[in-house]
Amino acid sequence: MKFKIVRGETEHITLRGQRVRNPTVLLQVGRVSISRKAFVLGIVLAALQVLDGLLSVAGTAEFGREMEGNSFLRRLLEEYGAIPALFFVKTVAIGFVIFLTIRAHRRRWVRPIIVCLIVLYTFLAVAPWAIALSRSALSNS
Repeated sequence: MKFKIVRGETEHITLRGQRVRNPTVLLQVGRVSISRKAFVLGIVLAALQVLDGLLSVAGTAEFGREMEGNSFLRRLLEEYGAIPALFFVKTVAIGFVIFLTIRAHRRRWVRPIIVCLIVLYTFLAVAPWAIALSRSALSNS
């Protein structure tokens, strides 16, 4: 699989129905071209998924499974254990991130969705675990 950076254009349709082409930098992986902005957003969201998974493993080990706010995930944790359940859920989530990242090249309206997901994951998933774990570490020392 080859990975190269090329100059290209993105095409999108405005709200008025006009087709607009803008110059951009594309990352080409095999036959798939992804705009650099979409790629960076996808990397950030995938990194947040991994970080959330790691913090969830640490948080459920420290505080118990009942601290997990997602009831579906909590059920999976009870049935299969923390690492298998989180590995499965985060693998599916990263697959969805890849799908969104590829779609964001041709459909620019997907980029704000990725940005919203980044903000949501930061403040509703990563930050609560990070705060709870840091408070626990400070109180134990």
